[in-house]
Amino acid sequence: MAREKKTQRNRSRTRVPVASRAADVRKAQRAQLKQKQKPDRMSIAGVGVIVAIVLVVLFAIAIPLRNYYHGRSEIARLNESIAAKQDEKAALLEKIDRYKSDEYIKQEARRRFGVVDEGETAYRIIDPQIKPDDQLTTDGQKEEDSREWYEVLWDSVAEPPEEEAPSEQVNHLPIEPAPEENPDVR
Repeated sequence: MAREKKTQRNRSRTRVPVASRAADVRKAQRAQLKQKQKPDRMSIAGVGVIVAIVLVVLFAIAIPLRNYYHGRSEIARLNESIAAKQDEKAALLEKIDRYKSDEYIKQEARRRFGVVDEGETAYRIIDPQIKPDDQLTTDGQKEEDSREWYEVLWDSVAEPPEEEAPSEQVNHLPIEPAPEENPDVR
């Protein structure tokens, strides 16, 4: 008896009942019909969800991408700045080397201070339009003043400036005489 039950269980496991075979055939036919039919159109909500997901993904990608390109442009700008500073450094080092040269020092002394080597003759060309009265340098002892600084300052403000001698140039513009002041009105 126990053997009979075991064999029945084995048979039921290996055999499919006829009613269930018919149901399986119907399910297969329905699946084939659904595949042949056009898929259902997506609803507005489904489209909205897809658009929202795409926007979130784009936003999640756009911010790091923008930061990446901003960082790259900053690196490029800094590299240009470094190159400019290196060029400036090279020019300054070249200038230092030039100042270490004795020839350059002699050249600058000649140019700036009018230094002349032994055996050379210096010539000074004087402009014929310069008059001996027009001196640019002054005698230090002549200008020495014994007044206090505030007296010098007050005198410079209180005294009208000296008028220059009339030049020999011809003015073609009419000059109106200055209005005379009335001594009674003060």
